[in-house]
Amino acid sequence: MRMVLRSKIGLDTDAARDAYTLFSRSNLREHFHSAIDGFQAVLDQCPFDHAHRAAALSNLAHAILCGFTKTIDNDIDRAIHLFRSALTLRPRGHIDHPLSILDLCHALCKRHSHQKDHADLREAADLYCSILPLCVEGSHLHQVVFDTSGIPYVIEQCNALPSDPSDESISLRRIVLELCPPRHQHRAHSLNKLAEDLYARFKRDGHKGHFYEAVHLSCEALAVCPADDDQLSALPGVLSDTLGHRFNHYGDPADLYERIALDTHLEALDSRSSSSSQRGITAPEHGQQSSPPPPPPPPPPLPSQASMSKQIRPLERNIVIFGDSGSGKSSVINAIAQTQLAKTSSSATGCTFAYQRYRVEISGQTYVLFDTAGLNEGTAGTVPAAKADENLKSLLHELMSPRSDGIGLLVYCVRSTRARRALIRNYNIFYSAICRKKVPIVVVVTGLENEPDMESWWSANGKEFKSRGMHFEDHACVTTLRKHSGISDVFTRRIEESSEVLRNLVVNNCSDWVVDDSWFKQSLAAVRNMISDGGNSERSLPSTLIICDPSRNEEVEIAHCIRGTLRPYFARIGGDTYQVHRVPALDSSSSNTEKRLEGDLLIYYARADELSAARQKFNAFYTAYHGNVVPVVVVVKGLDDRQAAHQWVEKHIMYDGAGRLFSTFAPAEELGDDSLKQQAERELQDLIRQACLIRSERKVRGKQKRLARRNRP
Repeated sequence: MRMVLRSKIGLDTDAARDAYTLFSRSNLREHFHSAIDGFQAVLDQCPFDHAHRAAALSNLAHAILCGFTKTIDNDIDRAIHLFRSALTLRPRGHIDHPLSILDLCHALCKRHSHQKDHADLREAADLYCSILPLCVEGSHLHQVVFDTSGIPYVIEQCNALPSDPSDESISLRRIVLELCPPRHQHRAHSLNKLAEDLYARFKRDGHKGHFYEAVHLSCEALAVCPADDDQLSALPGVLSDTLGHRFNHYGDPADLYERIALDTHLEALDSRSSSSSQRGITAPEHGQQSSPPPPPPPPPPLPSQASMSKQIRPLERNIVIFGDSGSGKSSVINAIAQTQLAKTSSSATGCTFAYQRYRVEISGQTYVLFDTAGLNEGTAGTVPAAKADENLKSLLHELMSPRSDGIGLLVYCVRSTRARRALIRNYNIFYSAICRKKVPIVVVVTGLENEPDMESWWSANGKEFKSRGMHFEDHACVTTLRKHSGISDVFTRRIEESSEVLRNLVVNNCSDWVVDDSWFKQSLAAVRNMISDGGNSERSLPSTLIICDPSRNEEVEIAHCIRGTLRPYFARIGGDTYQVHRVPALDSSSSNTEKRLEGDLLIYYARADELSAARQKFNAFYTAYHGNVVPVVVVVKGLDDRQAAHQWVEKHIMYDGAGRLFSTFAPAEELGDDSLKQQAERELQDLIRQACLIRSERKVRGKQKRLARRNRP
């Protein structure tokens, strides 16, 4: 019976295709209706769980779309509905998943061209972006996606939209930019449109992070813009005005120098252009021999200011590499660079917080690797305290200088050893005191060339780090031996494998955190206090949590998925004691000049179904409570797993320069699944313990006494 059914489906499909072919050639209505009726009959024979239902849905949708294109039929909404249904049956991983996305995008673009509904444009951009990871250059799919008119249509239509400071518009601009890889003909325009939206957002909300990103994007657009591009001819002038505006707001002399240098360069170019134009319209009188025109003046030199080159160059991400002496930091840098950049030494002479910087390119992206000296290299008295402090200030100044792009990643190098107390001390100083837990941290275990399997070391010892309170985003187990003649093939393969693993570790984990003066002061004080107290990893005073969860009013539950008894100032959460402050939600109009609480961790609750103002509300809280120097946990209410929460935060709250945001989920309050609620509570409690800053004894001793007095009955 099944064989007969399949044969009938095949025969009916062939008949419908024949009618469709006739219609595409003749444009006759009877052929169109025959094709529609035939494909509908096939679909009726394919129930929901039928293997060929997706193909039947697509065939019928294509026929309807063709009729719409030829103005025979206007039911394009039905065609899009059918394409959506087919895509549902072909999820990610299905062999025809990319084909279904392309079909749906084509229909959405077609409807947009007639109805100008921007929702269609946004959905098509999202869908095209979702299959980019599958489009390996040189593959058939890459050719199909980029050689059709779909993506260019989406890019051009999006770039034609007016400037808009809303979250939806900025998010759309970012997606369009992903569709324009380096050297793409529309990249400069897409960079400029995103910059315009961010600048409009800055004028509306006053958040300087949007301003700085807008300037950076404008500079990148100027750097990649073709010289004869009339549409972007005004960009240099706009950039000059923007730099002047930024100087007026923040008083950074580098902005003023850049504007002067840019204006001087542009005036020189205009002068050359004007002279050339005047020479071009002057002709000799009749009979008079023309004399050769005077030689053009030499081209004006490019601005020499370092800040000018900084703005026009691509983003450089700073990677701070730290660890004990002898842990292989310099060798790790050489393995990442795949050349001998850093000098390696087994000497343990003291040079606390000294550093060297090395520029490395990986997959077209530039990274600056900071090789820092091990903290234990000055503990024996070989480095005077004043010199160590001077080195520390120099390192912090370098990371926040105008030619720096903040901090993107911490790389902790350790030898194949157990998690000793000295390792914890280094971890706390760099991750908590200096980087405020605002950037990802990874660990590189060196010296594993003699292990049967290098990765097996982590399986046997990785849990030891977590048991000591050290949490890492990722890890690499490697050898940092150098290649030389006579080395065995086994070691050669391990050296090459280690280099590739380290480069992937950097690319896959780097983030973007822009630092400022407030960070410098906080970090300098925290490092000094932590060193003077021996870098103790145990918290002597309960950490301070600042929680914004406007929907909670009960005293029994402190916030969604945080249970405990709340007394004045203190609460027990997950077996640990914290100082807790619940604060109200803020908006962009709230005054940020008043003195706010200082926290060791900010916890912000967002609703998964509230999208339009999510980033704006979060930014108000983030700015008011110094989220630029305090770790932030975002709890997304209404989701069922941590990965979904992470994706939601990346899409609706995260913005460039904010640094890493920890994220987790909280299921809907009316959900009856107690096991899911318990899982959410455990994950949030673990995240709170992991993300809190480490306080030093010296800073909090007096505060502890004051709080104790307040808490007396």
